[in-house]
Amino acid sequence: MAGSLLGCQPNSDTDAAVSEKATVDNHAEHEQGHEMHDDKEHEDHGHEEHSDIEHGHEGPNHEDHSHESHSHEEHAHAGHDHAAHASNSTPFSCEPTAIIGVSYHSDSTPQTAHLLIDGIEYDLTATANSETDADKGIYTSDIGLDDTHGIIWQVNGDKATLLNKTLDSDVAIDKEDVLFNCQKS
Repeated sequence: MAGSLLGCQPNSDTDAAVSEKATVDNHAEHEQGHEMHDDKEHEDHGHEEHSDIEHGHEGPNHEDHSHESHSHEEHAHAGHDHAAHASNSTPFSCEPTAIIGVSYHSDSTPQTAHLLIDGIEYDLTATANSETDADKGIYTSDIGLDDTHGIIWQVNGDKATLLNKTLDSDVAIDKEDVLFNCQKS
């Protein structure tokens, strides 16, 4: 018996859970069917011709990969509406060429800033010596544009600078590498 179940693969975590339960139930019914017939019938229908994929044993293993098992801290947080951040953000035009959307949240302690860079949202926290005015301050995150640095958003009115943040070090901000010089658009 030859065939492909590629068109039957689940396309979301919800479908995967339903599909896995159905596969287990179908497999249990199939096995129960074996107990009900005698050895002669078993020889006639050729169990060896069944492939594991027909019973859902091969292919993507959704138990080993779940979206909850890895972190999306830099861009996904429960309770955050990313569409609202994008629409409420202030655009900054930056050199070299980039547009960074920024939204500040002064209603929390510590204050936070959300930067939207190339479709990825970065959550930054105001430093202890940051001013209480959201338009003047220094915000940092240990999650950066690459795996080896965090980022620093230093804002002063209509101007801002995005810098690398050296992790596990006390490098002064004025010694960090500038990634973007920005102007509120």
